[in-house]
Amino acid sequence: MKLQKNVLWALSLAAATLIGFASCSDDDDNKGTDPVVEESVGAYILNSGSYTNNNPAFVYYDMTTKSVTNAFRSANGIDLGDTAQDAVIYGSKKYIGMYGSGLIYVLDTNNKIISTIKAADGEDKLQPRAFETYNGKVYVTLYDGYLARIDTTSLTIDKRIAVGPNPESVKFVNNKFYVANSGGFVPGYNNTLSIVDVDLNSQREIEVGLNPCELKVDKNKDLYVIARGNYGYGDPDVPGVVQHVDLSTDKATTIFSGRAYSVYPIDNKLYILDKPYVDNKPVSTVTYYDLSTKKLVDQSFITDGTAIADISYITKEEASGDFYVLAANGTNSGDCYIFSSEGKLKSKFDTGAPYPVSISFVSK
Repeated sequence: MKLQKNVLWALSLAAATLIGFASCSDDDDNKGTDPVVEESVGAYILNSGSYTNNNPAFVYYDMTTKSVTNAFRSANGIDLGDTAQDAVIYGSKKYIGMYGSGLIYVLDTNNKIISTIKAADGEDKLQPRAFETYNGKVYVTLYDGYLARIDTTSLTIDKRIAVGPNPESVKFVNNKFYVANSGGFVPGYNNTLSIVDVDLNSQREIEVGLNPCELKVDKNKDLYVIARGNYGYGDPDVPGVVQHVDLSTDKATTIFSGRAYSVYPIDNKLYILDKPYVDNKPVSTVTYYDLSTKKLVDQSFITDGTAIADISYITKEEASGDFYVLAANGTNSGDCYIFSSEGKLKSKFDTGAPYPVSISFVSK
Protein backbone atom coordinates (compact mmCIF):
# COMPACT_ATOMS: atom_id res chain seq x y z
CA MET A 1 0.00 0.00 0.00
CA LYS A 2 3.05 2.27 0.07
CA LEU A 3 2.51 3.53 -3.46
CA GLN A 4 -1.10 4.50 -2.78
CA LYS A 5 -0.16 6.22 0.47
CA ASN A 6 2.50 8.36 -1.12
CA VAL A 7 0.51 9.23 -4.23
CA LEU A 8 -2.35 10.48 -2.05
CA TRP A 9 0.14 12.45 0.05
CA ALA A 10 1.80 14.09 -2.94
CA LEU A 11 -1.47 14.95 -4.68
CA SER A 12 -2.97 16.50 -1.58
CA LEU A 13 0.08 18.74 -1.21
CA ALA A 14 0.10 19.73 -4.86
CA ALA A 15 -3.54 20.75 -4.61
CA ALA A 16 -3.03 22.92 -1.56
CA THR A 17 0.44 23.85 -0.44
CA LEU A 18 -0.14 25.55 2.87
CA ILE A 19 1.20 29.04 2.86
CA GLY A 20 -1.00 30.95 5.27
CA PHE A 21 -2.17 34.52 4.92
CA ALA A 22 -1.51 37.59 6.97
CA SER A 23 -2.95 41.01 7.60
CA CYS A 24 -0.54 43.80 6.68
CA SER A 25 -0.64 47.57 6.64
CA ASP A 26 0.35 49.51 3.53
CA ASP A 27 3.73 50.33 5.06
CA ASP A 28 4.36 46.93 6.59
CA ASP A 29 8.11 46.74 6.13
CA ASN A 30 8.90 46.41 9.87
CA LYS A 31 10.90 49.30 11.26
CA GLY A 32 12.14 47.18 14.19
CA THR A 33 9.56 48.34 16.74
CA ASP A 34 7.29 46.01 18.65
CA PRO A 35 3.74 46.05 17.26
CA VAL A 36 0.85 47.21 19.41
CA VAL A 37 -1.21 44.17 20.38
CA GLU A 38 -4.90 44.82 19.78
CA GLU A 39 -7.75 42.60 20.89
CA SER A 40 -9.16 40.50 18.06
CA VAL A 41 -12.90 40.44 17.43
CA GLY A 42 -12.89 37.82 14.70
CA ALA A 43 -10.86 35.98 12.12
CA TYR A 44 -10.94 35.25 8.41
CA ILE A 45 -10.25 31.65 7.44
CA LEU A 46 -9.39 30.49 3.94
CA ASN A 47 -10.60 26.99 3.10
CA SER A 48 -8.85 25.62 0.02
CA GLY A 49 -11.57 23.09 -0.77
CA SER A 50 -11.15 19.72 -2.44
CA TYR A 51 -9.14 19.95 -5.66
CA THR A 52 -11.42 20.37 -8.75
CA ASN A 53 -14.59 20.14 -6.62
CA ASN A 54 -15.28 23.90 -6.58
CA ASN A 55 -15.95 23.99 -2.84
CA PRO A 56 -13.49 26.42 -1.21
CA ALA A 57 -14.73 29.18 1.08
CA PHE A 58 -13.50 32.45 2.58
CA VAL A 59 -15.28 32.59 5.93
CA TYR A 60 -15.46 34.90 8.93
CA TYR A 61 -15.47 33.67 12.52
CA ASP A 62 -17.11 36.06 15.00
CA MET A 63 -15.43 35.65 18.39
CA THR A 64 -18.41 37.14 20.25
CA THR A 65 -21.23 35.14 18.71
CA LYS A 66 -19.03 32.10 17.93
CA SER A 67 -20.62 31.98 14.49
CA VAL A 68 -19.06 31.26 11.09
CA THR A 69 -20.35 32.94 7.92
CA ASN A 70 -19.27 32.53 4.32
CA ALA A 71 -17.98 36.08 3.88
CA PHE A 72 -17.27 35.85 0.15
CA ARG A 73 -20.58 34.25 -0.79
CA SER A 74 -22.58 36.59 1.45
CA ALA A 75 -21.00 39.67 -0.14
CA ASN A 76 -21.02 38.53 -3.78
CA GLY A 77 -23.73 35.91 -4.21
CA ILE A 78 -21.30 33.45 -5.82
CA ASP A 79 -18.81 30.86 -4.63
CA LEU A 80 -15.05 31.27 -4.95
CA GLY A 81 -14.42 28.67 -7.65
CA ASP A 82 -11.75 25.98 -7.81
CA THR A 83 -8.95 25.59 -5.25
CA ALA A 84 -8.29 28.65 -3.11
CA GLN A 85 -4.52 28.69 -2.73
CA ASP A 86 -3.56 31.72 -0.63
CA ALA A 87 -4.87 35.07 0.57
CA VAL A 88 -3.48 38.26 2.00
CA ILE A 89 -5.06 41.33 3.59
CA TYR A 90 -3.08 44.42 2.62
CA GLY A 91 -4.26 47.90 3.49
CA SER A 92 -7.98 48.14 2.76
CA LYS A 93 -8.06 45.23 0.31
CA LYS A 94 -8.02 41.45 0.40
CA TYR A 95 -6.40 39.34 -2.32
CA ILE A 96 -7.42 35.70 -2.84
CA GLY A 97 -5.48 33.50 -5.25
CA MET A 98 -7.57 30.84 -7.00
CA TYR A 99 -5.17 28.27 -8.43
CA GLY A 100 -7.72 26.01 -10.13
CA SER A 101 -9.83 28.85 -11.51
CA GLY A 102 -6.76 30.77 -12.67
CA LEU A 103 -7.53 34.18 -11.19
CA ILE A 104 -7.00 36.54 -8.28
CA TYR A 105 -9.97 38.18 -6.57
CA VAL A 106 -9.47 41.61 -5.02
CA LEU A 107 -12.04 42.46 -2.34
CA ASP A 108 -12.92 45.66 -0.50
CA THR A 109 -13.43 46.02 3.25
CA ASN A 110 -16.94 44.58 2.89
CA ASN A 111 -15.61 41.57 0.95
CA LYS A 112 -17.17 42.73 -2.31
CA ILE A 113 -15.24 41.98 -5.49
CA ILE A 114 -13.68 45.17 -6.85
CA SER A 115 -11.41 43.50 -9.39
CA THR A 116 -10.66 40.10 -10.87
CA ILE A 117 -7.09 39.69 -12.11
CA LYS A 118 -6.68 37.04 -14.77
CA ALA A 119 -4.71 36.31 -17.92
CA ALA A 120 -5.35 38.29 -21.08
CA ASP A 121 -7.13 36.64 -23.98
CA GLY A 122 -4.86 34.17 -25.70
CA GLU A 123 -2.55 33.75 -22.71
CA ASP A 124 -2.32 30.72 -20.45
CA LYS A 125 -4.42 31.14 -17.33
CA LEU A 126 -2.82 32.49 -14.18
CA GLN A 127 -1.79 29.90 -11.61
CA PRO A 128 -1.39 31.91 -8.38
CA ARG A 129 0.31 30.08 -5.52
CA ALA A 130 1.50 32.44 -2.76
CA PHE A 131 1.43 36.14 -1.87
CA GLU A 132 3.93 38.51 -0.28
CA THR A 133 3.66 42.26 0.31
CA TYR A 134 6.24 45.02 0.31
CA ASN A 135 6.30 48.80 -0.04
CA GLY A 136 2.74 49.27 -1.28
CA LYS A 137 2.76 46.36 -3.73
CA VAL A 138 1.51 42.78 -3.64
CA TYR A 139 3.67 40.01 -5.08
CA VAL A 140 2.51 36.57 -6.18
CA THR A 141 4.20 33.43 -7.41
CA LEU A 142 2.74 31.89 -10.56
CA TYR A 143 3.10 28.14 -11.03
CA ASP A 144 4.31 28.43 -14.61
CA GLY A 145 7.58 29.87 -13.30
CA TYR A 146 7.19 33.56 -12.45
CA LEU A 147 7.17 36.04 -9.60
CA ALA A 148 4.69 38.80 -10.46
CA ARG A 149 4.00 42.24 -8.98
CA ILE A 150 0.49 43.64 -8.56
CA ASP A 151 -0.01 47.40 -8.54
CA THR A 152 -2.45 48.04 -5.68
CA THR A 153 -3.95 51.10 -7.37
CA SER A 154 -4.57 49.84 -10.91
CA LEU A 155 -5.05 46.27 -9.60
CA THR A 156 -3.11 44.84 -12.51
CA ILE A 157 0.09 42.84 -12.83
CA ASP A 158 2.63 45.47 -13.87
CA LYS A 159 5.79 43.35 -13.88
CA ARG A 160 6.98 39.77 -13.64
CA ILE A 161 10.27 37.91 -13.66
CA ALA A 162 11.06 34.29 -14.51
CA VAL A 163 12.22 32.22 -11.54
CA GLY A 164 12.61 28.47 -11.14
CA PRO A 165 10.12 25.72 -11.99
CA ASN A 166 6.78 25.58 -10.16
CA PRO A 167 7.42 28.28 -7.54
CA GLU A 168 5.53 28.11 -4.27
CA SER A 169 6.20 30.35 -1.26
CA VAL A 170 7.81 33.79 -1.49
CA LYS A 171 9.22 35.93 1.33
CA PHE A 172 10.81 39.38 1.37
CA VAL A 173 13.76 39.52 3.75
CA ASN A 174 17.23 41.07 3.68
CA ASN A 175 15.98 43.49 0.99
CA LYS A 176 15.40 40.63 -1.44
CA PHE A 177 12.66 38.25 -2.49
CA TYR A 178 13.26 34.57 -1.84
CA VAL A 179 11.18 32.14 -3.90
CA ALA A 180 10.85 28.39 -3.30
CA ASN A 181 11.13 26.48 -6.60
CA SER A 182 9.39 23.16 -5.94
CA GLY A 183 9.67 21.61 -9.39
CA GLY A 184 6.06 20.41 -9.21
CA PHE A 185 5.66 16.65 -9.23
CA VAL A 186 7.76 13.51 -8.93
CA PRO A 187 10.22 12.83 -10.50
CA GLY A 188 10.88 16.47 -11.41
CA TYR A 189 11.30 17.99 -7.96
CA ASN A 190 13.64 20.97 -7.81
CA ASN A 191 16.08 21.93 -5.05
CA THR A 192 16.59 25.68 -5.41
CA LEU A 193 15.50 29.04 -4.09
CA SER A 194 15.47 32.02 -6.44
CA ILE A 195 16.81 35.26 -4.97
CA VAL A 196 15.24 38.24 -6.75
CA ASP A 197 16.16 41.91 -6.41
CA VAL A 198 13.59 44.37 -5.13
CA ASP A 199 12.83 45.75 -8.61
CA LEU A 200 12.35 42.31 -10.20
CA ASN A 201 15.22 42.86 -12.63
CA SER A 202 17.52 39.95 -11.78
CA GLN A 203 17.50 36.57 -10.11
CA ARG A 204 19.97 33.94 -9.07
CA GLU A 205 19.55 30.54 -7.47
CA ILE A 206 20.91 28.79 -4.40
CA GLU A 207 20.67 25.11 -3.51
CA VAL A 208 18.47 23.79 -0.71
CA GLY A 209 16.71 20.50 0.06
CA LEU A 210 14.58 18.61 -2.45
CA ASN A 211 11.10 19.98 -3.20
CA PRO A 212 11.14 23.33 -1.35
CA CYS A 213 7.55 24.42 -0.79
CA GLU A 214 7.37 26.86 2.10
CA LEU A 215 9.43 29.74 3.43
CA LYS A 216 9.01 31.29 6.87
CA VAL A 217 10.68 34.25 8.59
CA ASP A 218 11.02 34.41 12.37
CA LYS A 219 11.05 37.47 14.65
CA ASN A 220 14.81 37.82 14.17
CA LYS A 221 14.40 38.02 10.38
CA ASP A 222 15.96 34.60 9.92
CA LEU A 223 14.75 32.58 6.93
CA TYR A 224 13.66 28.95 7.02
CA VAL A 225 12.79 26.66 4.14
CA ILE A 226 10.60 23.57 4.31
CA ALA A 227 11.73 21.12 1.63
CA ARG A 228 9.30 18.22 1.59
CA GLY A 229 11.47 15.64 -0.15
CA ASN A 230 9.78 12.99 -2.28
CA TYR A 231 7.24 11.82 0.32
CA GLY A 232 8.78 8.34 0.23
CA TYR A 233 7.73 8.03 -3.41
CA GLY A 234 11.15 7.43 -4.88
CA ASP A 235 14.32 5.44 -4.63
CA PRO A 236 16.06 6.50 -2.56
CA ASP A 237 13.52 7.94 -0.14
CA VAL A 238 14.33 11.63 0.41
CA PRO A 239 12.97 12.91 3.73
CA GLY A 240 11.38 16.28 4.27
CA VAL A 241 13.64 18.76 6.03
CA VAL A 242 13.54 22.15 7.72
CA GLN A 243 16.56 24.27 6.87
CA HIS A 244 17.89 27.58 8.12
CA VAL A 245 19.24 29.81 5.34
CA ASP A 246 22.19 32.00 6.29
CA LEU A 247 21.39 35.25 4.48
CA SER A 248 25.03 36.33 4.46
CA THR A 249 26.38 33.17 2.81
CA ASP A 250 23.22 31.75 1.16
CA LYS A 251 23.99 28.37 2.73
CA ALA A 252 21.18 26.14 3.98
CA THR A 253 21.68 24.08 7.14
CA THR A 254 19.26 21.30 8.09
CA ILE A 255 17.77 21.57 11.59
CA PHE A 256 15.08 18.87 11.28
CA SER A 257 14.56 15.79 9.13
CA GLY A 258 11.49 13.55 8.86
CA ARG A 259 8.24 14.25 7.04
CA ALA A 260 8.46 17.99 7.62
CA TYR A 261 5.25 19.63 6.46
CA SER A 262 5.41 23.18 7.76
CA VAL A 263 6.85 25.43 10.45
CA TYR A 264 5.27 28.26 12.42
CA PRO A 265 7.45 30.96 14.06
CA ILE A 266 5.67 31.95 17.28
CA ASP A 267 7.44 34.03 19.92
CA ASN A 268 10.85 32.47 20.56
CA LYS A 269 9.97 29.10 19.08
CA LEU A 270 9.77 27.61 15.62
CA TYR A 271 6.99 25.03 15.83
CA ILE A 272 7.61 22.15 13.43
CA LEU A 273 4.72 20.15 11.99
CA ASP A 274 5.78 16.62 11.03
CA LYS A 275 3.05 14.78 9.11
CA PRO A 276 3.73 11.31 7.70
CA TYR A 277 0.99 9.07 6.36
CA VAL A 278 0.39 5.78 8.20
CA ASP A 279 -2.05 3.30 6.64
CA ASN A 280 -3.17 6.04 4.24
CA LYS A 281 -4.00 8.42 7.10
CA PRO A 282 -2.09 11.52 8.22
CA VAL A 283 -0.46 11.56 11.64
CA SER A 284 0.46 15.04 12.89
CA THR A 285 3.21 15.64 15.45
CA VAL A 286 4.32 19.07 16.68
CA THR A 287 7.71 19.79 18.23
CA TYR A 288 9.71 23.01 18.32
CA TYR A 289 13.11 24.52 17.62
CA ASP A 290 14.25 26.95 20.30
CA LEU A 291 15.41 30.13 18.56
CA SER A 292 17.65 31.09 21.50
CA THR A 293 19.42 27.80 22.17
CA LYS A 294 19.23 26.59 18.54
CA LYS A 295 18.10 23.18 19.77
CA LEU A 296 15.18 20.89 18.96
CA VAL A 297 12.77 20.23 21.82
CA ASP A 298 10.46 17.22 21.65
CA GLN A 299 7.50 19.03 23.13
CA SER A 300 4.24 20.39 21.71
CA PHE A 301 2.26 23.42 22.86
CA ILE A 302 -0.70 21.03 23.35
CA THR A 303 -0.51 19.79 26.94
CA ASP A 304 -3.87 18.09 27.55
CA GLY A 305 -3.43 15.12 25.22
CA THR A 306 -5.75 16.39 22.49
CA ALA A 307 -4.93 14.48 19.30
CA ILE A 308 -5.42 16.11 15.89
CA ALA A 309 -4.67 13.85 12.94
CA ASP A 310 -4.40 16.28 10.03
CA ILE A 311 -3.15 19.67 11.21
CA SER A 312 -3.02 22.20 8.38
CA TYR A 313 -2.11 25.50 10.09
CA ILE A 314 -1.03 26.84 13.49
CA THR A 315 -1.02 30.41 14.77
CA LYS A 316 -1.43 32.41 17.97
CA GLU A 317 -3.84 35.24 18.78
CA GLU A 318 -1.52 37.71 20.49
CA ALA A 319 -3.91 39.50 22.86
CA SER A 320 -5.28 36.34 24.48
CA GLY A 321 -2.28 34.09 23.93
CA ASP A 322 -4.62 31.43 22.55
CA PHE A 323 -3.38 29.02 19.90
CA TYR A 324 -5.59 28.42 16.87
CA VAL A 325 -5.05 25.11 15.07
CA LEU A 326 -6.70 24.37 11.73
CA ALA A 327 -7.32 20.76 10.80
CA ALA A 328 -8.50 19.05 7.62
CA ASN A 329 -11.04 16.22 7.63
CA GLY A 330 -10.67 14.76 4.17
CA THR A 331 -13.54 15.90 1.96
CA ASN A 332 -15.58 17.09 4.95
CA SER A 333 -15.47 20.58 6.41
CA GLY A 334 -12.40 21.38 8.46
CA ASP A 335 -12.15 22.30 12.11
CA CYS A 336 -10.49 25.03 14.13
CA TYR A 337 -9.28 24.08 17.61
CA ILE A 338 -8.65 26.84 20.16
CA PHE A 339 -6.13 26.14 22.91
CA SER A 340 -5.28 28.34 25.88
CA SER A 341 -1.76 29.65 26.34
CA GLU A 342 -1.28 26.70 28.72
CA GLY A 343 -2.11 24.28 25.92
CA LYS A 344 -5.58 23.23 27.12
CA LEU A 345 -8.40 22.83 24.59
CA LYS A 346 -10.99 25.58 25.07
CA SER A 347 -13.30 25.07 22.11
CA LYS A 348 -13.61 23.86 18.53
CA PHE A 349 -15.67 25.00 15.55
CA ASP A 350 -16.42 23.94 11.97
CA THR A 351 -14.61 26.08 9.36
CA GLY A 352 -17.43 25.76 6.83
CA ALA A 353 -15.61 24.04 3.96
CA PRO A 354 -12.91 21.41 3.33
CA TYR A 355 -9.22 21.92 3.95
CA PRO A 356 -8.71 25.14 5.91
CA VAL A 357 -5.25 26.48 5.10
CA SER A 358 -4.83 29.79 6.92
CA ILE A 359 -6.29 32.31 9.32
CA SER A 360 -5.97 36.07 9.82
CA PHE A 361 -7.24 37.86 12.92
CA VAL A 362 -9.30 41.04 12.76
CA SER A 363 -9.02 43.66 15.51
CA LYS A 364 -11.58 46.22 16.65
